[in-house]
Amino acid sequence: MTFTLGQFFPRKPVNEPELTLDDPKWKELEGGYKHTLYDASIALKQLEQAATLQSADIIYKELRDELHHQGDVGIASYYAVPHLVRIAKEKQMVDYNVLGLVSLIEILRHKNNPELPTKLKSAYHEAIMGLAELAQIAMKKEWNPSLASATLSALALVKNQHKLAEAIFNLDDEDVIDEFLKDHSLN
Repeated sequence: MTFTLGQFFPRKPVNEPELTLDDPKWKELEGGYKHTLYDASIALKQLEQAATLQSADIIYKELRDELHHQGDVGIASYYAVPHLVRIAKEKQMVDYNVLGLVSLIEILRHKNNPELPTKLKSAYHEAIMGLAELAQIAMKKEWNPSLASATLSALALVKNQHKLAEAIFNLDDEDVIDEFLKDHSLN
């Protein structure tokens, strides 16, 4: 039989309006892997320092890998969202990474995942509304299917259209689009 320390020493749930990136409570938050803590503040601080989309890409890969896993997101995922949106706005560095990751977290939040902490709700929802500004920045860029689906999915989330956002989010590959069009032709 396997035991985790959490079974013997349960953690007090974190329920803050927001967490600064220097707050030690980040170390207490579960990421996308169930029952596994992930301190997203470290990667978010690195993201603040990234000078290019290319250098940010490596950091986003870690955040994607740690903040969601096989349909699961955790409380760290939710606390990261306002920072992800803030950093992208401040740096004007918008690509499929930020739009896709925030959209994915918001889509999965409505699945079988933890509730959004009550005190975080305002900052979190403000960040979701901030996706509209990030989408405007993305509109000025050359689009590939990944950026198109992430941007359109983000806009659907701004309008509280979660099912539509999920459908669009999954149309990020030419083969998937072709298959969808074959099955749903207007003819």
